[in-house]
Amino acid sequence: MKKIAGALGLAIMLATSAQAGPACEYLRHYVALEPQSGAELQMQNEQGACRVHNAQWSTGYSSMLLAFDELVLQDKGLADFSGQQDMPQAIEMAISGIYVLTGRLPGQDYIMRLQAKPMDFSLKYQWDPASAHLYLEQLRLRSQSLREFRVQAQFGIESAAGRALSQSELEQAQLKSLRLYLDNQNLIQSMVMPVVVMSMSMDEDPRPSIDKALLAARTAVRLMPDSVADRDSRHALLAFIGQLPAPQGRLSLDVKMDPPWSMVHLEPGVSVDGVRQMLSGLRLHAKFETGQTPAVYAWLRDHVRSGLQWFAQRKTAVAP
Repeated sequence: MKKIAGALGLAIMLATSAQAGPACEYLRHYVALEPQSGAELQMQNEQGACRVHNAQWSTGYSSMLLAFDELVLQDKGLADFSGQQDMPQAIEMAISGIYVLTGRLPGQDYIMRLQAKPMDFSLKYQWDPASAHLYLEQLRLRSQSLREFRVQAQFGIESAAGRALSQSELEQAQLKSLRLYLDNQNLIQSMVMPVVVMSMSMDEDPRPSIDKALLAARTAVRLMPDSVADRDSRHALLAFIGQLPAPQGRLSLDVKMDPPWSMVHLEPGVSVDGVRQMLSGLRLHAKFETGQTPAVYAWLRDHVRSGLQWFAQRKTAVAP
């Protein structure tokens, strides 16, 4: 009887493993996810996707954990992934209910859960080896309290043409176009500026360095010719910079680079000649709206987007 039970258990285990899709296999073997509570990770394989509930991921920075309510990873781009690769060639992922934990102070983590204002994150990119283009179709971070940050971009990576892309080759990427939307409500103040200040010496007042950087940004915008940015775009950028480091408006930015910008040029310490060369082929359109977005509009917008996303996922799940 024990042999029969053991054989039945092994058959069930093998059947479950065989039914697991590429996304679940990728998460199980290559992403260090842990359950928030209990002994087992709540991972559910669906048609074309993997869904994980109430899990957490170690960031690798101290003991900080990112906990979340739900993660949905699509199978697309993961069917051919193997241990010989260091990055998938395509990703489509959505994470909802994200909040940060210390990972070592249970009492503080309990309070942080109670006070959490969860965020949602989504990422979608596609590598095309034929054209040697990496398409960042969407990178979005949003929450009810922080509003929304959204980026779309296109990169050219000629060194990887015709083959799989690796992380080391991302340094050779050249930025060809960028679209950015920032509906800011304390997002920069609570997330970006703390990181900037922590990168400086904690024994020094950061304000002089920040003021110097803002002055350089304003000067660069004022020197932009009409061929780079029209007057309305320059005024929009100056208005946005004028509110830093605590802007409260909504910034839309559409940028095209010809020739493309090398990722090396985007590092700090670029020379004046380097900046001039970068600006020579730049085409920029910006819009900045001040004032708060009405709460009813923000609520309706977010719920409509969530409904459309749910409908798209259900449509994908029932597709033959």
